[in-house]
Parts: sequence; C-alpha cells; structure tokens
Amino acid sequence: GRHTKELAARGRDMTGVDPSPEMVAYVQDQARADDVPMEALAGDLRKLGVSGTYGGAYCFMDTFRFLLTNEEITEHLREVGAHLNPGGLYLTDFWVPRQWDQIGNEVHQWEQTEGDRTVRVFYLQMPETIDPITQTFEDELVFEITEGGETRTIRGGPSRTRLLMPLEFAALVQASGVFDLASTHGEFDLTKPFDRATLNWRMISVLKKR
Repeated sequence: GRHTKELAARGRDMTGVDPSPEMVAYVQDQARADDVPMEALAGDLRKLGVSGTYGGAYCFMDTFRFLLTNEEITEHLREVGAHLNPGGLYLTDFWVPRQWDQIGNEVHQWEQTEGDRTVRVFYLQMPETIDPITQTFEDELVFEITEGGETRTIRGGPSRTRLLMPLEFAALVQASGVFDLASTHGEFDLTKPFDRATLNWRMISVLKKR
C-alpha cells in the first residue's frame, strides 16, 4: 500500500489489490487517516477483482514470482491487460540469480529508518527446497525492528516461489498475446538497460499493452 498511497497523494487515481483482507483494511485506515483518496480491494494475482480500465499498473517487491506456472503467468498477464487502456504500461520486478551456482541460495538485506524506528529486512532463500522440475523453491522475509533501544524479530514464514529467467519471461509475455516487452532494467532508471553490467538482484520490466 505504500506505493499506492504515495501515488494517490500525488493526484493519481489509484486502486490497490492484496489477497489479505487485514492488509486491505490497514491500507484503507492509513489512507483515511491521511485524507488520501484511493481504493484498496481484496483480490488475487489471477483474478484482480477490479473494474474499469487504467492507464498503468505495477507489481513490485518480487510479488510476481508467486505465480508458479507458465499458465498462471499468462493468465495473470491477460487479467492485467483486460484492465489497461491500449498503450498502458505494466511495471513489474522480480529476483533473478546473479550466478548459476547461487540459484536458490542467495541472501539480500535492506533497511529503512523513520524517526527512531529502523526496520531491517532479510530475504532468505532455502536451497534444500529447490524443485528443478517446477523451477520453484521456498524463501522467506525476516524483519528486525529496532525502536526505543529494543529489537524484535518477525518471521514471515516460508513461501514457495518461482525461478523465472529473463528470456523465459520475455517468451511468456509474447505468448500472452496482450503485451509487448518494451524494456528491462537493472534498477529504477530508464537510462540503464538490464544487462550483465547493471545486473543487481532483480529485473525491472516495462510491458506495453497492445
């Protein structure tokens, strides 16, 4: 909800979708508290539950890899495309391995501080859970929250996600019949195309509705 709320505060007509009714309620409460007009709905990546059409859409924070099969990915792309105007953009990001021998065995960390609260996030992959046939494995987000001199840890619990490679993704976009893959980037900078030199830990893709 953070991105949705920020864009709504800048005057965009925003609708957010999350599978958790609790998260939807939280975002709605935050938006009302800050007097930000936006909509939040309970939905799924496969069936968004929204109506109407939009100029753009996004799916960030590696969420795209919860689509575990090729069929789920193409169904999702068609569902998003059904709610975009012609020429509308769909932005998504997801993890890609930096080295073959690190597939399913990477750890990433980032943090954010607001006031006296610092939240550190650890993204952990579990190589022992890799299924090479389905290209899936389990990973987990762990949060360390430091506030008032005390630190507490919240574990998100393991989730099964998909290993999706760049060329494979491009082929699935083409197979959807809805989008063209306009560009890919190693970070949120349109002047830096996605290649070996810019490879970070995720690929950011810009899809354009046909």
